[in-house]
Amino acid sequence: MSTKVLIVKGSTAHKSRLDSLADIAREAAEQTGGDIRMWDLQDSPLPVMSLTDPRQRRLPEVMQVREAAAEADGFIILTPEYHGNMSGALKNWFDFLYLELAGKFAGVLAVTGGGGGDMSITAVKNSFNWCHGFTLPFHAAARPEDFDGTVLVNEKVIERVRRVGSDVVRYAPLIRRTFEAARADGADWRTGVAGMHATKTD
Repeated sequence: MSTKVLIVKGSTAHKSRLDSLADIAREAAEQTGGDIRMWDLQDSPLPVMSLTDPRQRRLPEVMQVREAAAEADGFIILTPEYHGNMSGALKNWFDFLYLELAGKFAGVLAVTGGGGGDMSITAVKNSFNWCHGFTLPFHAAARPEDFDGTVLVNEKVIERVRRVGSDVVRYAPLIRRTFEAARADGADWRTGVAGMHATKTD
């Protein structure tokens, strides 16, 4: 069975430079055998998450996001770097998720205004890890000079993006199967972090 990978474009901008990175990552993931689905936060906006509004979780757009994340084996998550952090739209996406990301695997890509992208990439990895997911210890970031218009042309960055796409397809099913097997063994401490999800429900 093919690895199901959800590519999340964490920008609300039209004709974003993230599109070029997402297309390259998608092609690499497909060539590695992945079953790829794109999720663009510009096309599928979410309300600002509110813990005081229990109706939010049942909104069609929120349910669709949660269902797409739950079905995925792995993720390729892209963000622009805003003020040394991920985009607000992407953080809001994270806020609606938790169990859907636990035991899953993600690679991270960023577009920056000139920096190295370390801050935004670390922020994304931290959020994914706090949902008990695992992240690739490798990433790619592209600066303005790496583009011709909105098209990524820097071959070194392109290669890194391809490696991220390929790695997510290869490792995501291994991690998910291992996590699910441990969770099935129950809540005992010997099942590790997966056991903490043994009795949790959506």
